[in-house]
Amino acid sequence: MALAARGTVRTTLSPDGVIGMDLKQIERNREYDPFARLYNRHWGADYRVEVAPIVDRLLLSRVAVGAAVLDVCCGTGQFTEQIRQRGFEIAGVDASEEMIRYARVNAPGVKFTVADVREFSLGRTFDAAYCVYESLNHVPDTEGLGMAFRCIRRHLKTGAPFLFDLNREEAYILYWNNTDAIVEPDSAFITRSVYDEDTKIGRCDITTFDLIVPDTNAAWRREDFTVRQTCHTMGAAQRALFEAGFKDVTLHDARDAGMPGDAGYARTFFLAVA
Repeated sequence: MALAARGTVRTTLSPDGVIGMDLKQIERNREYDPFARLYNRHWGADYRVEVAPIVDRLLLSRVAVGAAVLDVCCGTGQFTEQIRQRGFEIAGVDASEEMIRYARVNAPGVKFTVADVREFSLGRTFDAAYCVYESLNHVPDTEGLGMAFRCIRRHLKTGAPFLFDLNREEAYILYWNNTDAIVEPDSAFITRSVYDEDTKIGRCDITTFDLIVPDTNAAWRREDFTVRQTCHTMGAAQRALFEAGFKDVTLHDARDAGMPGDAGYARTFFLAVA
């Protein structure tokens, strides 16, 4: 998420009396709007298989079936639907209007809201919340991370668990300095990633080509866009959690927690209690 927060400052008060200063009128991140169809097609379904056992063991095991669960940065909703099918009352929020459009198809009947993680208001509280697939790495700075945590805390009942994951710098150095491509009969896309160790920002430039007229090679449409991530230190994330009013924070290495392969490399899951 590369968009800067802007607006006036306001004071917020959590259910437990935790005071925080948030910025009003956040400019919603729209970087994922053009990426939504690719994410829905190539990533949304795969990641749910990898992350489901960890969410089950670290989060869902702490609440009863039927509990109200919030999917923060829900993306295209495949994992949201999986949680709904487990018998939980699920709701989702994401900054990308296009992501939510796919989510409403993938998880019919679920209440989805288009809003930035740093500033959303659903008018209710939940028994648990999760934010997975390094979604909070799209928050551009530590200040924004703190705003997100305070906003999530306001939507949780006292004692509710909150689970999220962040990529560590080793993952950016290994995976965000390369070029990749996927080619299919009717579409193709190329990703060019670079990670700046000084700014701690990963940038992925994406070029897509889509066949306009099916079954011919007459005309292709090209589109170019960029998505970004920020490498937040584990210490900064912990401090932001405590400042937002969370407690009992524990860290879990993804591979140790049961996420195999590349997805689990240099990924940390945080479990905190509201």
